[in-house]
Amino acid sequence: MVAPLRKNSTAAPLAGSRMDSKDLHAPRVADNPAVARAGRTAPGTWLTPSAVAKACGGELLVRGRSASGVTTDSRQGCEGKLFVALRGDNHDAHDHVAAAIRAGARGVVISRPIAEVPGLAESKGAFVVRVEDSRRALLDLAREHRRRHRAKVVGITGSCGKTTTKEWLGAVLSAAMPTVRSPGSYNNDVGVPLTLFSIQPETRAAVVEIGTNAPGEIGLLTSVARPDVAIVTCVAPAHLQGLGSIDGVAREKSDLPRGVHEDGVCILNGDDPRVRAMADGLACRVEIVSTQGVADWFATDIVATVSGTTFRLKGERVVELPRSGLHNVYNALYVLAAASHFGVPEDDAIAALCAAKPAARRFEPKSAAGVTIVDDSYNMNPESARAGLRAMADMPTSGRRIVAFGEMLELGERSFELHQQLGTSVWRTGMDVLVAVGAGSKPIADGAIAAGMPRDAVHFVDTVADAESLLLPMLQEGDRLLCKASRRVGLDRLVDSLLAALASQSPSNPARSNNAADGASD
Repeated sequence: MVAPLRKNSTAAPLAGSRMDSKDLHAPRVADNPAVARAGRTAPGTWLTPSAVAKACGGELLVRGRSASGVTTDSRQGCEGKLFVALRGDNHDAHDHVAAAIRAGARGVVISRPIAEVPGLAESKGAFVVRVEDSRRALLDLAREHRRRHRAKVVGITGSCGKTTTKEWLGAVLSAAMPTVRSPGSYNNDVGVPLTLFSIQPETRAAVVEIGTNAPGEIGLLTSVARPDVAIVTCVAPAHLQGLGSIDGVAREKSDLPRGVHEDGVCILNGDDPRVRAMADGLACRVEIVSTQGVADWFATDIVATVSGTTFRLKGERVVELPRSGLHNVYNALYVLAAASHFGVPEDDAIAALCAAKPAARRFEPKSAAGVTIVDDSYNMNPESARAGLRAMADMPTSGRRIVAFGEMLELGERSFELHQQLGTSVWRTGMDVLVAVGAGSKPIADGAIAAGMPRDAVHFVDTVADAESLLLPMLQEGDRLLCKASRRVGLDRLVDSLLAALASQSPSNPARSNNAADGASD
């Protein structure tokens, strides 16, 4: 049973987003402030010294020429830009303000007196705005930039899948209209503003990933991005150290759909009860995604193949997705649902989706010497790890299924328990070999053994280098290896070193032939 929708759930383009060539390539530009307030930008740049000071509630100390964009990095791209000097626990960009001006910055935002900024008093050619908090000023400037532009914004959050969904949706919309999307994982209070600053007058769509590790972050970033479309992928134990519990995660994620205006749409995972519950009380249209039953967007007849996954969209049209795993079917459904609200024809959306490249180090298959290494090393939480195990179990393979897992960080008091449970899942999903990497991963190995996995199939090593020394002689043609851990563990180094070592092996060694591994190479 699908929860009743608040408004008509028939997919339709958002107001003002119909795709005709005149609208795409010759957007109307507003000259008067009234129209600009309605969401369109005036010609040129709005980043005049006085406008910057007003937008971030700062004091204009030195006048100068308008800036053409915003940056927080003095090492690159300062020419003509406004440099916002951020202060963090381990750095203070005020030390680089003078360098930014030398590199061509037209203006600077500071939170220290001019006399306390090295070299600023002697620097010429840039306007200066002083604020109480430069990090907050960055958000305020991004909020104003968003307000002045006509682009429709998609906000994406969730414990798993948000980066892949963002990359795929960005690729689909880019094929149809001028689109920007968050680079990499620019999903925090610096990355989201920088993504919004990439919106230009011609931009039609902006795909923004929104993350969190503490209460209130998603609500704040949602108020800045003002999404027209929101996607919530799932709620799972992640960032528990900051959010406290899985219910705390759900409360935090729910701030995204609550921030969508009544003419917008929220796309929710109907198979996750905590996400589905977010539909309650929303004024906007709600659309449900499912792989378990009929919904607004659903998949049936899901089959793992040597080259990816096939499914029937809404029980009818066959989609051949060149990516493995049920989790990627969900990601595909989110993308197709969102694209429909930008007027992208279904044929075009599916074609662009299937042509999209995998997000870097997110379940990215790579092959060498007949061995497939699934590089999922970017990050890890319990749910994403289990999704990886399920996908590995479903993948056809002629060899063994091997997993190298490192520690999952930021799990708070439940860390030990959740690592042990993951070890149980390793055995129950039929993996042949487990390699636990680093001290924090020891409970994964213990959990696998306690669940019944043979001791000689479970290995624990202290370092990434030790993991390479263990795995390299172990791997054989036809094997499939999943590498996954929290980013700081550094299993990306294990992936890269193993691929290089395998590729260098002599082709005369039958266990190191260069045959493709069952079609799953990138």
